[in-house]
Amino acid sequence: MCQPISGRVTKYTVTFVDMGNGKYGYQLEQDGSAVQAGEFDPKTGINYEGVNIELKGQISPGDVIELSPRKTFNIFDSFKKAMEYSRDSVADGSATAKLHQVTREFHAAFIHLTKVRTDIGARLNTLDIQEQEHEDFKLTLAKSKSSFEDLDYADAVIDFNENTRALQASQQAFSKTKDLTLFNYI
Repeated sequence: MCQPISGRVTKYTVTFVDMGNGKYGYQLEQDGSAVQAGEFDPKTGINYEGVNIELKGQISPGDVIELSPRKTFNIFDSFKKAMEYSRDSVADGSATAKLHQVTREFHAAFIHLTKVRTDIGARLNTLDIQEQEHEDFKLTLAKSKSSFEDLDYADAVIDFNENTRALQASQQAFSKTKDLTLFNYI
């Protein structure tokens, strides 16, 4: 499975043939067109434009492997397939390959679930922070409301008048001293 530079998703097919000398050859097709052929080396696998295909197990002449992209899969179907494939013989290379594919599906599903849990956890954390800020704001509003409700208007008027007189006195003192300089005394 590969997504080339063009952005187009590609399907690959590998067909194995007997070379007659105890070795196997392969033909790699990309979207139905042969793109590479040669002698198969199990140590290096098949490499073509960033696609690396490694095989484990016994190859037989005429074996065909198709690699096509899957965007989604059902994890419950994967569990069902895993139970079916686990009943097959381990000597059956095809069943073993299918079981490995199901294992990869489980791995991809668990990675996806972990990512989703992380995203949801971050969102929940943000919601918790917002809730706490909202509670703090409600408490501040309640305190302000309480101070307005508990206000003794007579004391407030007296304090206001005292503060006004103090402000006026300081303004008068400032206006008298701002014009004073040492040159006025000479």
